[in-house]
Amino acid sequence: MHVMRNIDRSKFEFHFLVASNTEATYDREIMALGGRIHYGANPRNALQYASRFKSVVREYGQFAAVHSHPYWYSGFVTWLGYKSGIPIRIAHSHTATGAAAWRFHRRTYQTLMRSLIMSYATHRLGVSQQAAEALFGYRPRKPFKLLYYGMDFTRFLPCHSADEAKRRLAIPPGRKVIGQVGRFVPVKNHAFTVDLFERVVRSGIDAHLLFVGDGALAPAIKAQVQSRGLADRCTFAGMQSDVVPFFFATDVFVLPSLWEGLPLVAFEAQAAGLPVVASTGTPEEINAIPRLVERIPLSDGVSMWASVVRRALNEPSPRRGDEPTVLNSSKFGLPVCLNELSRIYAGDLN
Repeated sequence: MHVMRNIDRSKFEFHFLVASNTEATYDREIMALGGRIHYGANPRNALQYASRFKSVVREYGQFAAVHSHPYWYSGFVTWLGYKSGIPIRIAHSHTATGAAAWRFHRRTYQTLMRSLIMSYATHRLGVSQQAAEALFGYRPRKPFKLLYYGMDFTRFLPCHSADEAKRRLAIPPGRKVIGQVGRFVPVKNHAFTVDLFERVVRSGIDAHLLFVGDGALAPAIKAQVQSRGLADRCTFAGMQSDVVPFFFATDVFVLPSLWEGLPLVAFEAQAAGLPVVASTGTPEEINAIPRLVERIPLSDGVSMWASVVRRALNEPSPRRGDEPTVLNSSKFGLPVCLNELSRIYAGDLN
């Protein structure tokens, strides 16, 4: 969406082939920007997916590029693109899940999809080194390229008032806020955040926990908060189209994920000038502004994490105000990403 909002739409028209049959979060904005959404591409049914893919290509003419994001399934998508005569076929890795625990049939599927990617993708992109190696392999027979998420960090200018942001959430202005933004799924490790938050509160710090996001595990995490007697110190903000005010309501951002490809929220937190405490399951590339980021292993335990968070809460805010400008001009900023994707979509194979 960052790309679509800012790319030259007189040169590029975006079509989205989605598994859903109902309207989702960005659909209306996509259509308002001139894009098209094609529903009903069910990846669990390969024949049905292929039929839907081909019907879209037949109806809307020759596409310049297909940009595939669904991890291993990108092998099938790029093969379909090849069979449909689409010249640019991009497989894009956004995560870093390993395959060690997969059963035999899953490993077979992975091997087949990786083979298809290597044969039919004209471009192999990864959002981080570990995300790329997870999908394409370590030292693959065909190279991949790193293309970091292009984000519009100017959204964080000017700096918002932390007290005002907290007031809107009914959080006392003087209370320190620990924040986490992300889907309520196992890999995001929200239960660990609740454990460390409890340690921080029991140590005597007047703290508040702010969760932004939704997902299947949200009820279980709410029950965990309730059982610890912390409900009056925890806000579940749900899904938000604009997360900027929530970052400015936060004093320390935590990211205890089991693994990540390249978490956008880590960069958004840095754009807000927040100290970030992240697991080593996140890639080293999140250290965009090193003075703000501390990566520690989950194996160090809740006590160590709580100690690091307490220290960050007790120190003066590290916010300088220039963080959005620094990030926007970096390799993580939107201008670099827009330039590279525009070049790829236009057919530059180098």
